[in-house]
Amino acid sequence: MKRQIATVAVFAMILTNTAIMTNTGAIAQSTPAKPSNGQKMQQRAETDVPHCQRSLGTISIVDGDNPYGWTQYSLSPPQKLLKVMVMRSGCFKLVDRGSGLQAAQRERDIGGGLGLQHGSNVGQGQIKAADYVLQAEIQGANRNVQGSGAGAAVGGLLGGAFGGLVGGIHSRKLEANTILSVTNVRTTETLATVEGYAAKNDIGFGAGAGIFGAIGGGVVGGGYDNTDIGRIVTLAFIDAYAKLVTEMGGVQQGAAGTAEAAPAKAFMTIAPATLRQQPAASGATVRTLPPGAKVYPTGNRNGLWWEVSDENDNVGWVLNTKLAPAQ
Repeated sequence: MKRQIATVAVFAMILTNTAIMTNTGAIAQSTPAKPSNGQKMQQRAETDVPHCQRSLGTISIVDGDNPYGWTQYSLSPPQKLLKVMVMRSGCFKLVDRGSGLQAAQRERDIGGGLGLQHGSNVGQGQIKAADYVLQAEIQGANRNVQGSGAGAAVGGLLGGAFGGLVGGIHSRKLEANTILSVTNVRTTETLATVEGYAAKNDIGFGAGAGIFGAIGGGVVGGGYDNTDIGRIVTLAFIDAYAKLVTEMGGVQQGAAGTAEAAPAKAFMTIAPATLRQQPAASGATVRTLPPGAKVYPTGNRNGLWWEVSDENDNVGWVLNTKLAPAQ
């Protein structure tokens, strides 16, 4: 008897909801529909993805040390997601240190072994260095999804398309924490470390949220664009990346810690050389540099003469024909 009463109550609930939906159908033609939670998420993503007027430098992207952050949710490594985000933002110039570099190396190996056509213009000294390395971590995520018992019961009772729709109603509490850190390649200093957070707590259907229009829909995959936890993790990375760009965007070119402020690479003498007070052969001698002496260019130049400092902090001018990059 109780089971019959419960069944009647469920049917009454469905009929009431159906009537409400039917009666409000006519009103919907004149009243603009409110944006869904998925639409709100997409609008938030489009607003939060930063766009820069100038590049902050070249950057390569690596995945974090602990893959459990993404493998536990069957997500692919976040590197590809961050690549799309960085490219769309225009805040850095991306240099490939993954499969793209491997493919390029194969092409160069072909040139070295089989030979390339005249004018191919592939050789030494062409690869762009990365100023920074971006490391992505998923610190934690929670997909506490609880199916609605009433919805599942009604779905099984009714069957068919409408039953499946009702059965798909569930309560979601999703959240994710991510970390992005940027390291200066030249000095190995960590320039910035930021945390990102995103959460979603609502009652809704299992339909896709479609937030990837903001960063290039359909090109990422790996569970980030077609799973709820993947979308929340994506929003958390967008939050972290926006903070990172804001933090680095306030850093002026040449400021401490930036790639431009890194010391110039070291050179060594390949033959005896004279360190002089002026950029001329007649300049007074500061000291004689033996072969193999290490010097550091200051950036000042006068023709073939470079101003350098030695390891004893003596500063003077030397002919660059006597120098080669230190190994």
